Amino acid sequence: MDLSFRDLGGTGGPIVLLHGLFGSSQNWAGTGRRLSAFGRVFALDLRNHGDSPHAPTHSLADCVKDLLEWLVARGFEQVRLIGHSMGGLIAMAFAIEHPGLTAGVASIDIAPRPYPPEHGPELRALKTDITACRSRAELEQLLLPMVPDTRTRQFLLTNAAHAGDGFRWKLNVEVLEKSSVASDWAAMMGRYEGEALLVAGARSGYVRTEDHAVMRRYFPRARIETLPEADHWPHITAPDSLETALGGFLTRCNKNAPHPSGNM
Repeated sequence: MDLSFRDLGGTGGPIVLLHGLFGSSQNWAGTGRRLSAFGRVFALDLRNHGDSPHAPTHSLADCVKDLLEWLVARGFEQVRLIGHSMGGLIAMAFAIEHPGLTAGVASIDIAPRPYPPEHGPELRALKTDITACRSRAELEQLLLPMVPDTRTRQFLLTNAAHAGDGFRWKLNVEVLEKSSVASDWAAMMGRYEGEALLVAGARSGYVRTEDHAVMRRYFPRARIETLPEADHWPHITAPDSLETALGGFLTRCNKNAPHPSGNM
């Protein structure tokens, strides 16, 4: 699995950003560039997303293995991982399974526990045939009845790519509909003793108060920061607060970990 990625600049130890379900490296490019003050930042496209290859399965183990292969191929000995939503589950699982390769892990608005499937409207929209659309305005109108929320609709449309005179979906929707990443955490065992951060959006229901204890069970050194103005997309609704929280996390990691450069 040769994952596609964006090199967002910076020098020093690598920082790897992992997007959420139906997202891509594009979603975190702005935040990633601002975090380049703390190291060299890479934003990955996970399998079945963005410009990365499609595959017949999409499990937590699949995605952890993909990340391991990507890091080993570049000679990175330790990385700081930052994951949002689904990407947070993958980052946390990687840290537990490969602690020697992990200089710190931050999860953005997702706790280390199983989550039920909650993406029916989004999946219906992403299954829509968009080949006949000739403009972004037509795409908006086509998806409006299924996804009335403007921001969610525009987020999904970042996955629409030109194909001839029309458009196509870049996502492997059929496989993502059966993704087990969120449910696979039920089988996760172990702990990560390194630097860890959980960022929760106060206006989001993804992280509950009782999840704080769960986070510290897997990550004994975890700090938990709740952003009052943030929802599930804090990079949009609370970018300054998010970057402050992540900057503090990366500073703590920089004090405690070596900075191998890899061979990029």
